[in-house]
Amino acid sequence: MTHSATTPSLWIDTDLGFDDLAAIGLCLAQGAQVAGLSIVAGNVSLTQAVRNAQSAIALFGWALPIHPGAAAPLKGALQTADYVLGADGMRSANRRLPTGGASVPTGEDAVTAMAAWRRAGGKRVLALGPLTNLAHLAMAAPDLVQGLDVVWMGGAFARGNHTSVAEFNAAVDPEAVDFVLRAGMNLLMVGLECCREVQVTLSDLTPLRAMPGEKAALLADLYEGYIRIAANGTRPMALYDPVAAALALDPGLSQQEAVFIAAELHGTLTRGMTVIEWRRHKAAPNARVATAPQADIIRAQFHAGLIRMAQA
Repeated sequence: MTHSATTPSLWIDTDLGFDDLAAIGLCLAQGAQVAGLSIVAGNVSLTQAVRNAQSAIALFGWALPIHPGAAAPLKGALQTADYVLGADGMRSANRRLPTGGASVPTGEDAVTAMAAWRRAGGKRVLALGPLTNLAHLAMAAPDLVQGLDVVWMGGAFARGNHTSVAEFNAAVDPEAVDFVLRAGMNLLMVGLECCREVQVTLSDLTPLRAMPGEKAALLADLYEGYIRIAANGTRPMALYDPVAAALALDPGLSQQEAVFIAAELHGTLTRGMTVIEWRRHKAAPNARVATAPQADIIRAQFHAGLIRMAQA
């Protein structure tokens, strides 16, 4: 990716769980210029996600502004992932993010900040949670989102993780997915199937566990907690947000196919499903989906990001 001399090249929209944290670390370790973080409710409440962002920035010394965004989906009540990830959104083997980040200031609201970034020449958003903030941006400034590149970790071809057919980020706010798909953005969906091809196991903890220092120990505990989501670590765990981060920086790390995507809004059993029409003669493409990721490269970038965070 080429970087502008005056405008940071990447905006990250996040609900700040562990894989979001690791995705940010991956971007910074790979030399991405990150303009800022907009925060959205998803994994956890907006308040908790902002608190996680403040704690991470204080701990790792990231010079990233925080912009609070949507506290609820466009329609209905917020569903969080605390049933899997815990109250703070970061399941851990022991240590948790320190709570001393409250002094890290938050900036203007997410929509205002993203609009200003876009007007200044910003081109690519890495979206790691529900698409609520991007939907609000499209509503507030429809001209600004035309042609905006969005790499979204969300959606699935058929088999979900929050419900039988719906991926979590899509299921939290299907109306936002629908709005974004209709808004003229260049969306790359990095869905469950793509992410599930990049897997990690408990053996991947060894380098972090061997490093000295409290940051390494913290990251190893958070990483272990994440891996143990998959049958308590007895089977490999998929990487999610870091896969999307790697593809936002280098789209060549996967194959991509132009498709038509629709978000199911009403089905009793299928609400939140991303329905994909692969046959172009049936429907003109409105997005792309990532497939066949280069797993070894992405895994190496992910681990390099964690090591750099541990050394901060």
